[in-house]
This record gives sequence, structure tokens and C-alpha cells, in this order.
Amino acid sequence: MGEVINKKIFSDKIRYKIELTEMEAVQLKNHVKKIHLFSGDLCAHHAKTIERGAKKGAKYFVIPMNLKSRKKKNYPMVSYQKIETDRKTFFVCIANKSFHV
Repeated sequence: MGEVINKKIFSDKIRYKIELTEMEAVQLKNHVKKIHLFSGDLCAHHAKTIERGAKKGAKYFVIPMNLKSRKKKNYPMVSYQKIETDRKTFFVCIANKSFHV
């Protein structure tokens, strides 16, 4: 994961300077706009995983009940990205704002 090496505070925004390894930069595939900064320390909701299939080949995240909506489900497409570091694996999922889990 990239590392913040400098930040500068302006009246209406904060500018961060980050440092990436060459492999991390390649993973961005030249997408340098609309980059979202997040921290793994902010992940406050805990979820269990379920393993199914032969040799436990399929793994699923179980979304906690307090995050689920009681509305009828039509399961829209959700895109995701798997990001691996030396010590952790992040699964970043993207859903439309109108999507209620």
C-alpha cells in the first residue's frame, strides 16, 4: 500500500503526497484521477466468512444484520478489487448509493 509522506493544509483542502512502489503504481493502470484514500484502521464492522463447496473452494462474506436492509432484494452488480499487502488482504467493494445491503 502507498504511504503518505507529506501533507499540506490549505484553507479549503488538504493536499497529500504519497509514495508508491513500482508494483503499486502498475496496479493503478494509469488511473490517477478519482483515487480514494482509506485506512484499514477505520474498518469498524466485523463480518464472518462462510466456506462452501469441495475442499472449501468458495468463500463468502456474511453481511451483519445491523447493516442489512429489510427491503426486497434484487441484487444489483457490485464491483470489487482485491488488494494484498505483506500482512493483510483488502476487499474493496463498490456499489451504487441506491444499493441497500
